[in-house]
Amino acid sequence: MTATIPDTQRAVQLVGSEQLAFTTTKQVHPPGPYQILCQVEAVGLCFSDIKLLNQFDDHARKSDVVSGIDPAALLEMPMYVPNEEATVPGHETVVDVIAAGDEVTQFKIGDRLLVQADFRWLKTNGSNSAFGYNFEGGLQEYVLLDERVVITPDQDSTLIPVDVSLSASGSALVEPFACVEAAYVVRERQTLKPGGNLLVIAGHPDALAVVPDFLASQPDPSEVTWVGSDAPKSLKVTKTGSIADLPDEHFDDVLFFGVGGEALETAFKKTASSGLVVVIQCGQKFDGEVVCPLGRIH
Repeated sequence: MTATIPDTQRAVQLVGSEQLAFTTTKQVHPPGPYQILCQVEAVGLCFSDIKLLNQFDDHARKSDVVSGIDPAALLEMPMYVPNEEATVPGHETVVDVIAAGDEVTQFKIGDRLLVQADFRWLKTNGSNSAFGYNFEGGLQEYVLLDERVVITPDQDSTLIPVDVSLSASGSALVEPFACVEAAYVVRERQTLKPGGNLLVIAGHPDALAVVPDFLASQPDPSEVTWVGSDAPKSLKVTKTGSIADLPDEHFDDVLFFGVGGEALETAFKKTASSGLVVVIQCGQKFDGEVVCPLGRIH
């Protein structure tokens, strides 16, 4: 059953730098052929909304879309509000689809959706477009969305289905939670650093057999320092010596063969920022407790 759609609605609008307005007469636009009209269930407030309030048309995401979509299509979108045009903030939003245009293919009336706000393929001069910036956001009762905006070039949807069993307010918190989680994700290298400084601590005889084959599958280091038993003749070793004599925070990667806890603690000290320490115990246990720098063990 199609919902009754009013002509006007309540909305919070940003109309200029440090200028916020509340209106009860904002027009509710019926959806065009490629558009869906959604009723807003919940919307969160974010410090990014304050940035937009402060900067308004100076914000990098409030400017014109310069690529990623046919400019003629933008003219058909009343919710596209770049530059000095008043916008509706609010990008942490859960909505229900209440009307859809004839050409809409991926959504239907009754769908409950979480908005992924970042339209990264729709570039502005300084950033990319976003829901709640140069496209109106969720601090209004009804919001218009267009498949030509919310569907990526790879045909992925930025509108994520939300089960009816989940609360709207809780679901809207997915966006800020994802931002915080992404900010703390460390994407470690999965290989040796190409052209880096490699330290091999050979505290176990298996290192002689394992290291050459391992290095054959890795990017070439520019320098290999070998500590411990004699290095294999097939390996081009730049330096040898005692681990205690090596410079601290110098090596991009460390291959540690052995079970000596104190030696491993020293190896951490020799590792540069963002370096990898690969611990290979050769089936043995450490000879005691090992003190590790917080954040260096994963």
